Amino acid sequence: MLKTLKYFYGTAWRERPFYLLFLLASILLNAGQPFINLILSKYLLEELVGDRNTEILLWIVAGIVIGNLLFLSLIHVARTNLAKYDDWFERYFYDRLSLKSMTMDYPLTENPETLNQRRKADEGMAWYSGGMKGLSESIQLLFSYALILAGVVSIVAVMSPVLLIVASFAVIGGTFTVWQTGKIQKIEFEKFPKVNRAFGYATRNILEVKFAKSIRLYHGAPMMREQFVNTTKKCSDIFYYTANSIGRWNCVGSFVNFLKGLCIYGYLSYKLLTGTIGIGDFTLLAGASNSLKDSLQGLLNQLQEVHRKLNFMREYVKFIDTEDTHRLGTQTISEKTLPVIEFRNVSFRYPSMQGYVLKDINITISQGQHLSVVGLNGAGKTTFIKLLCRLYDVDEGEILLNGVNIKNFDYDAYIKELAVVFQDFKMFALSIRENIKLGDWEKEVREQDMENICVLSGLAQKVEALPKGMDTQIYKYFDKEGIEPSGGEMQKLAIARALYKDAPIVILDEPTAALDPVAEYDIYRQFDTLIGGKTAIYISHRLSSCKFCDKIAVFADNTIKEYGTHEELAKMPDGIYAEMFKAQARYYA
Repeated sequence: MLKTLKYFYGTAWRERPFYLLFLLASILLNAGQPFINLILSKYLLEELVGDRNTEILLWIVAGIVIGNLLFLSLIHVARTNLAKYDDWFERYFYDRLSLKSMTMDYPLTENPETLNQRRKADEGMAWYSGGMKGLSESIQLLFSYALILAGVVSIVAVMSPVLLIVASFAVIGGTFTVWQTGKIQKIEFEKFPKVNRAFGYATRNILEVKFAKSIRLYHGAPMMREQFVNTTKKCSDIFYYTANSIGRWNCVGSFVNFLKGLCIYGYLSYKLLTGTIGIGDFTLLAGASNSLKDSLQGLLNQLQEVHRKLNFMREYVKFIDTEDTHRLGTQTISEKTLPVIEFRNVSFRYPSMQGYVLKDINITISQGQHLSVVGLNGAGKTTFIKLLCRLYDVDEGEILLNGVNIKNFDYDAYIKELAVVFQDFKMFALSIRENIKLGDWEKEVREQDMENICVLSGLAQKVEALPKGMDTQIYKYFDKEGIEPSGGEMQKLAIARALYKDAPIVILDEPTAALDPVAEYDIYRQFDTLIGGKTAIYISHRLSSCKFCDKIAVFADNTIKEYGTHEELAKMPDGIYAEMFKAQARYYA
């Protein structure tokens, strides 16, 4: 709990130190304001039933009014500034959460436990705790109650020690009810993220454009509706149980509060009727006793609240602190260095899988070499690229860039060396310009350079025909004039993004698999011309890129079975490549 508290308020001190000053001011002002009414009301009543001196009465009333106005004005200033900072921190911490989600080690994005932790982090910072705003509100109340309690205990202890005992016993019951409701909410929090993630998935599927055709053509609405109804019911069951359980304990708490008031006012009324205390002391003690029980109850409640909120917010810290093993390297890469890639005795299996996907991979890719990687589906071609891109790290052996293990390089610096177009590449609901700039968002580029990239990738004619040109939105999510690119146009966009990045190593991992072999061959040949002397790797289970590549690596049985030029491999009797080429030769004649 202390670690979580230190994380959030340590961040506040580093980023916005004035936030803590306003928080302290708010605590002191909230604690001091009740004592104006408490103390001055005693003297007001005593004067009213005593001498009734008009001048004294006016001074007392003026003190009450001016004191309250002053305190309330200062409280308003403090709260207004705190609200501004709270909004800033909400955006700040959500930005950290989003950044972590996008930059954490890739294998974690496929891990259900990590996905559940991500959901816990999100919900723990939202309505379960209220985030920084909710925590600070409880912290304010906690310390304000503590200061008020210290003041009223001093008053009651001097004037009527018995009331301390009555109020203390009454508070115990109320605290127990708060503790019970906290336990119930914790149980709900543990159950809810997994169910809510399923609910979110079902909801997205119903609304997502990419599922719309399948739902209609395969009459998928009944199945999707059943999935939606089932997940909704699971969410409702959790809420129903929580609401009922908390409601019962709230009833117990209300009854305890009633008994508290009955005991305190009964005792003070007895003291007043027997003449032990006067009306002024009665008012002061009644107010002090109420403040005592309320502040003690509030203090214990807020201790519970702070503990509860920190428990939820701890899930955020857990997610943010998830170790990124891919980012341990620090070595830089010289821009003048020509890349030479070597796989040395590399073996790999996916997490939770027993068998190796790749075994004993040994290959060197020289600077400027164009390599074609071929093989049937499931041979390990894409995994080979994922290892090179450090989406996964090898289990055995090592991958070297210019003789240095790629794990030793600064991760971001290493990724800048690669421009990759995967088979399942994605475009975002952004403009054409922004989708291309994703290749290197920070790079400043002239409009002429962007236009040249569109020409090279074959996009120019399409872009020129659009009213908004490069600023046209992809998809219609946010702009009714957005476009729905065809498959070929999407591939050209992906290639434009890779060209824009201008990395020394370029990889195409079957982005044209949906096209016919002839169309795929034309795109690969055109792209090979565009990248010129860069190091290039082409992945395909077809042989589109093989004839114009320097070398070919044939993957089968989780390893490289054959390696050589097109002419060498095509002549190998009973060779895997030779058989594949004979079967597909009619496409490339």
